[in-house]
Order: sequence, then structure tokens, then C-alpha cells
Amino acid sequence: MAASEPNSGQRVSPGDDASPPDSGSLTSSPAGVSGSSGSSASATVQNPSSGIGKILTRTFESLRVRQYLFLWLGMLAGMSGTQMQFFARGVLVFDITDENFLLTGIVGVGFGPAMLIGSVVAPVISMRLEGRLMIQMVQAGQVILAATIAVLLFTDQLLWQHMLIASVIQGGLFSFMMPVRQVIIPKMVGKGLMSNAMSLNAAGMSLTAMAAPAIGGVLYWQFGPEGVYVVVASLNVLAVLVTGMIGNFPPNPNAPRRSVLASWTEGFRHVVTRKVLMQVMIFSGFAALMTMPFRMMLPPIAIDIYGASEVETGLLVGIVGVGSLVGALGIANLRSGQKRGLILLLTSVISGAAFVLFSGLPMYWIGLILMIPIGFAEVGRFALGQALSMELTDDEHRAHVASLFMMSFSVVALGMLPLGLAMEAYGAQASMMGLGVLLLVSSVIFMVTMRGLRRLG
Repeated sequence: MAASEPNSGQRVSPGDDASPPDSGSLTSSPAGVSGSSGSSASATVQNPSSGIGKILTRTFESLRVRQYLFLWLGMLAGMSGTQMQFFARGVLVFDITDENFLLTGIVGVGFGPAMLIGSVVAPVISMRLEGRLMIQMVQAGQVILAATIAVLLFTDQLLWQHMLIASVIQGGLFSFMMPVRQVIIPKMVGKGLMSNAMSLNAAGMSLTAMAAPAIGGVLYWQFGPEGVYVVVASLNVLAVLVTGMIGNFPPNPNAPRRSVLASWTEGFRHVVTRKVLMQVMIFSGFAALMTMPFRMMLPPIAIDIYGASEVETGLLVGIVGVGSLVGALGIANLRSGQKRGLILLLTSVISGAAFVLFSGLPMYWIGLILMIPIGFAEVGRFALGQALSMELTDDEHRAHVASLFMMSFSVVALGMLPLGLAMEAYGAQASMMGLGVLLLVSSVIFMVTMRGLRRLG
């Protein structure tokens, strides 16, 4: 599947934390690249004299590494398709089930159990298979899924049960994507740029969240759901090709080869014996449970509260991406010592306040404005939580910690079911008010009890 075979300068020694970019860099000899035998190398650049130049260089520093650039572009293509699919699935299922919140929630929940099960075996597999191939296999699976749904739509055979099956399969595929990315990104950019690279990953996802749903809404309106799914399949084909431009990332032959049970026993031991890491994981998981179901259920929520059209709903989802993009680029500038733990905790306060206002002021234009802080807080939790957990983890356990983050997405899927039940019983507006109040109360509790995370720089 590789579009080009990497040269020796692109290959990564399995035992290294990061390889010097060399030919993997966008420049032949980037300033600041350091390397010595037996040590990690970080790709850094000299800051230009202008203030804006310094900010831009600092923000996009990891993209100077060629390997990471192609990984990032492949993610951009794949996530554009995924964001379109999430939007189309919510509207499509809500439509074919005669606007049934519960069934829409069940389809959304479908990917949770599969992601949970896949996350159990993903760290072990990601440490034994070549990284690029594993990513491309997941992307190819996305192509097959989208193409299958498109065929069912074109032949007028689609049922909501088909969407549930597709959701389950997609959850299994997603569970393998994050662990392998977290294993190879430090090898590409080095530990010093890990936080920057994670934030740029989040920025790319935010960019797709901003543009893809709005585009998906227009496509849905003009060409129907089948047109959206054809575009989704095409974008994932592009992702496979672009990812093929990065080098091979073979597994470390010196890594311990444990069974799944032994591997996870060691992984959990690593997390629970590190207090601040444990706090990052607990907070990130709980915040995901409270906030992400709203994001996944936004299309039917917008239809219920505002009577929004497909285009208006897509615009709401897209504005979330605007806030996420702004937040991710800001977080990409953060470095060690800049109160990152406190900023992480504040993201749940922002989300809770926005949910309360969203419910209390049910006007479409106010909803559009509130999508910005909602997106900002969401990406802050995701990017900062991921970056801090990776920095607090050694190479051997990084895949396990990344899989724990994937499990938090499984919890998100499970959280969609009670939210769907609440909206079916009390309506979307009252349910969102209750969710916002609960999130604000829990935020205060976390602020008081998690002093280690609050003081983390």
C-alpha cells in the first residue's frame, strides 16, 4: 500500500525514542536537529526574528519533520471522511427511524463495545506489527465500510440495523488507530516535540470537524446520504495513499513479549503507581463521558430544539470545529511549566457553563456562538490530556495508556444511551440543562481533590 518506499534516512531504529529527521525533514539540514549515539533526537528550528514568525514556528514546529507531515496529512484526509460520516449517520438514522432518539442513540452506542474490546488487544498488536501498515489497514477498513453503506443506499436496502453493524465495526477499527499513532509519533519528532505534535493532531481533527460537517450538510442536501458516503470512501482512499509516503516503523525486537493479560496487568500497574498520570486518566475519561455524547448527538438535538435543517445542523457542528481549531493551535504553543494541568481542569468548567447556556437560551444564533467554547474545551481536554499522559509515560507503556484513552471513547458511546433515554423522556432542552449542571458540580470536585494535576506545569 505504500506510495513510495522510504530510504535509509527515513527508517526508524526500533529501540530509539526518536530518529534524527535527516532526509525525513522538509529541509536537508534543519537547524536545531541534534542527535547522538544512543540518545533521542528532537527536530527543532531556530526562531525567526519577528514575533509572528516565532509564534508560527513554535506552533507548527512538528510539521517540519517530513515523516510526521505525511502522517498528519493522511490523518486529515481520513478524519474529514469520518467527520462527514458522523454527521450523515446521525441525520440518516434519525430520519429512517422516524425521529426516534433512542434508536439514534443505540446506533451511536454501537461502536463503544467494539472499541472497548479492540482496545484490550490493540496495544499488544501495535507493539508487534509494522506501524505504517497497521494504520493503512484501518484506513482501508473505513473505505470498505463507507462503500458498503453507499451501495445499500443506492439499492434502497438500508435499514437502521445496518448502520448499527457499521458502527460496531468502525469502533473496532478505531481502537487500533490511536495506540499505533502514539507509538510512532515520538519516534518521528522526539519527546521534546511530543506535546506540539499531539496538539497539531488535535488541530487537524478540529479543522476537519469545522469544515467536513458543513460540507457534509451541503452534500446531504444536494445529493442525499449516498453522495456523502461516496465522498467518505474517496477520502479514506486518499488517506491510504498519503500514509504510504511515510517510512516503515518496525516493532522493537527488544520489547517484552507478554500475553494480553500480562501486558494489561503491567500497563495498569504503571498507571496506578503514578498519581498524577492516574488523575489525568480519571479526569479525561469522566469529562469525555459528560461532554462527548452531546457532540455525537448534536444533529438530533439541533433538530429537536431549533427545528434545524441539514445545512443548519452541519453549520452548528462545523462551528464546534472553529472553537476546537483555535484551542488546539493555542495549546500547541504550550510547553512544560505553563500550568497545563490547571488548563486541562478548566475545560470541564467551560463545557458545563456552555451546556447550561445552550439549554437556557434556545435560540439558533446563540447556539452557534456557544459552539465555539464547546469546541475549545473539547480539544483542550483531548489534546492536553493525551499529551500529558504520553509525557508521563515511558516508551514501553505508551501503547497501553493510548488504549486507555480509546476506552474513554468507549465510555462516551455508553454515555450516549442514557442521554438518548433522557431526551426521549424529557426532551433535549431539559436533558442538556441537567448535563450542564452535573458537569459544573463535578468540575468543582475535581478542582479541589486533584491538587497534583492542578499544579502540573
